[in-house]
Amino acid sequence: MTYKPLAPDYVQFSPTLRCDRRCDFCFNGPLPGGEDMPLASFRRMIDRITGAGVQVLDIIGGEPTLHRELLPMIEHACGRGMRVNISSNGRDPDQLAEIMRRFARATVGVSVNDHATLQALERFLRKHRPVVKTVFSTAVDHGLIERVLALAPRRYYLLYRDALGPGELDGSLPFDRFLEEVGTRYGSRAGVVFCSGFVPDLDQYPQLRAARCPGGTTKLGILPDGSVYPCNLFFGKEEYRLGNILSDPFDAIWRHPALAFFRTFTGNRCPRTSCALHHQCHGGCPAHGHAHTGKRSAPEPRCVPG
Repeated sequence: MTYKPLAPDYVQFSPTLRCDRRCDFCFNGPLPGGEDMPLASFRRMIDRITGAGVQVLDIIGGEPTLHRELLPMIEHACGRGMRVNISSNGRDPDQLAEIMRRFARATVGVSVNDHATLQALERFLRKHRPVVKTVFSTAVDHGLIERVLALAPRRYYLLYRDALGPGELDGSLPFDRFLEEVGTRYGSRAGVVFCSGFVPDLDQYPQLRAARCPGGTTKLGILPDGSVYPCNLFFGKEEYRLGNILSDPFDAIWRHPALAFFRTFTGNRCPRTSCALHHQCHGGCPAHGHAHTGKRSAPEPRCVPG
């Protein structure tokens, strides 16, 4: 099966790669810092992607609140009719509160992965009730999760941990065990976030039935310099660079031959055929296969370590 989409549903955009933290699960660490995207360039980018039909902008990082023109960026994107999601480590709760107050089309998500962060943000979380996210791994602090749940956030998500770097697989779980553990411990109290290269979200994105993963299918990733990739997990990998949103025609980017792999699903090749999810799974995350074996078609390393 092959899916031929007209445009992505959403774009993952990093306005800056700067960050004030060094989280051990961060996948952007190896990327060079570079310059932040200027506001004028951002406006040009938004005009191009909305013209192509993109409706949602996920602002990631780096830490977005370090960009001095973040609020004008959000204002412009919302003014063009986009829904905007901002993922932050919570370093500037006052700015996040202003975003929530000013922009009805914007959603703020805050990462809470340790007790110190939770303590620093507790007042903000109680008052403004943003979306809260915690990375789930073998070392996750279940006491922290219970403390977050006690604050009754608007929505709370446990994220399947990315493990792109050397040695990071040690802290990861096979995907089926992740779902089982979260479901057993937390049930409906917490949602889960994971790549649709595992089990596609066919209710929201039925087109993923025919695709290997969302990269270059329902989403694209864009760096501060305008470079475009199938997904943010491929940032900096030159062989997956599709062009530049500020200088190349969108159609040329969207029709790049590198995207054929992501848009074609020929069956789950994972050797763990006893997995209860095998018949639903599309094989996991190609970026992880590439990172650990050099092959995007390799079995998911978090499920089948090399």
